[in-house]
Amino acid sequence: MTRSAASLSQPAMSDADPAYLPYADDVETIPAGESELIDEIIASLSSVSRVLDDRYRHAVRPSHGKSHGLLKGTLRVLDDLPEPLAQGLFAAARTYPVAARISTEPGELMGDSVHTPRGFALKVIGVDGEMLAGHEGQVTQDILLSSGKRFAVADLKGFLDVQRFLEGIVNQPEGAKKAGTALGFAANGALHLVGSDSSLLDFFGHPHTHPLGETYFSHAPLRHGRYVAKLGLFPACPPLEALAGTRIDPKFEYSALKKAVVGFFEEHGAEYELRVQLRTNAETMLIEDASVEWPESESPFLPVARIVFPRQDAYSPARRAFMDDALSFTPAHGLAAHRPLGSLMRGRMKAYGAIAALRAEMNARPRVEPRHIDEIPD
Repeated sequence: MTRSAASLSQPAMSDADPAYLPYADDVETIPAGESELIDEIIASLSSVSRVLDDRYRHAVRPSHGKSHGLLKGTLRVLDDLPEPLAQGLFAAARTYPVAARISTEPGELMGDSVHTPRGFALKVIGVDGEMLAGHEGQVTQDILLSSGKRFAVADLKGFLDVQRFLEGIVNQPEGAKKAGTALGFAANGALHLVGSDSSLLDFFGHPHTHPLGETYFSHAPLRHGRYVAKLGLFPACPPLEALAGTRIDPKFEYSALKKAVVGFFEEHGAEYELRVQLRTNAETMLIEDASVEWPESESPFLPVARIVFPRQDAYSPARRAFMDDALSFTPAHGLAAHRPLGSLMRGRMKAYGAIAALRAEMNARPRVEPRHIDEIPD
């Protein structure tokens, strides 16, 4: 069974670049029972949300709950992009305000000695064009990126298994959670030493690298106008490049990563390059399996925009209250030209919005979708 795109009309492909596979409405394949699977995921996320709300007396995200940096900057679409890259948001050279939230898994607000993956969520403001269903009338494009080039599991069935595991972890004593994560990290290191690999162990054992020196990826594909692509965010200035691979020793500190991010922006600005990897091979660049890395030897990541964050207070109380509680980042916020694709993204589009609404209800604070960057406090 296939899924139709939003009402965005199908482009004529006659003058499209033949080197890249075209987008089509039937690029996705939806298995029977997926809707029920998504409902189970939402139920598990809701359960975690309620447990955390009771624990902290405040509702937090059940995924990427702990933020470490909250940024304001600009996204500049590069000049003279070739036709395959100049799609949707990137169709014309233009500069947009952007907000960013740097975070780590999971939803629990644990100390930074626990090894977890990092997230880099972008909200581009002032976007024109046909929006996804449910986002009509808005002017934002959310881009959700995480450390690692592929997701820990292939699809929503695997995601539900991981989510149920995390749901069980939430109710464990803190010491047991730390021990389990440390064990996962040690086991993952051992696997890599013998030449094996496990994305699931990476999920529970991410090394203590500096968040600002990491490269972030969309994991799952999305529509790129006439084409299909994955996204990557790459450090693109000497201060960030110098951080690549550097370790932070948290020493069981609660806020080691926040201190590192905030301290950096007290002294420096930062520049990243947003790149697109266009789909060229249906056999090696899968839509429905987010655990498969698309080979860069077949299609490299190509730059489409420059993101600049000036020196700033990256974690002021007012900004934290707004961006952690009032803002939500979801794949469902965006242009129809960049509709997320595949099993994982279909689930995220429905689940993230439902959980954001639940969090807003529990905190008695309405969600805000900004129309101007000035709505976000300094």
